[in-house]
Amino acid sequence: MALKIETKRMLMTINLLVIAIVTDLIVSAIPGLNASMPFGGKFFGLSMFPLVLIGALFGLKYGLIAGLIYAIYNFGFDYLVYLDALRLTLESWTGEVWGIGRIVSLVLLDYVIPFMAFGLSGLFKGVFDHKVKLAGSMLFVSVIRLISSTLSGVVLWSSSIRYAVSMVESGDADPNLATRIFAFMGESLWLYSLGYNLIYITTTTMVVIGLAMVTYQRLHAIIEPMIHPQVRR
Repeated sequence: MALKIETKRMLMTINLLVIAIVTDLIVSAIPGLNASMPFGGKFFGLSMFPLVLIGALFGLKYGLIAGLIYAIYNFGFDYLVYLDALRLTLESWTGEVWGIGRIVSLVLLDYVIPFMAFGLSGLFKGVFDHKVKLAGSMLFVSVIRLISSTLSGVVLWSSSIRYAVSMVESGDADPNLATRIFAFMGESLWLYSLGYNLIYITTTTMVVIGLAMVTYQRLHAIIEPMIHPQVRR
């Protein structure tokens, strides 16, 4: 019986993980929904929803494993699209080579910790007993993501915003949202990184919480039998 339950949880986790990846691909292809910050960070990261559900439904272990797999997918996708080109640009501008330590920090702070954080919904008991608990779990994982992303902005990407500002000052580029935030924050890296990451993490969290509230009754009806299965005699 225990093996059967574990198999069912594993299959459901895989299904929700696939939904998260497919959702991310669809959102990335739809104009408007695919809006993002200048240096990365999607305004409508709807894939957060199924990832949070995994931890809430099946516990911390499944949530963290799913978050790790999703982080690997995201890193691979971003690397192919822009990360390597950005690394080469910054290296040529600063003269600093991205060593193994910086690359490991990038993977941890920008991918592993932020996306595994979604699985921390598994720390909450009875998430689906009330809407407030569900919303609270989503806010909690978003705060963990914000902390990691803010630290990354200071430790890893300070040269990125300084490069962007230098391009604007030389007249080779127009100001964007990132450079305006940097100027507004008095060129403080910590405040800039916090403000930059707070914008897209807030929009994503609010949209996902709204989606959860709208679908709560239906979601609860589907999930309740999984949480409290009837005992067959």
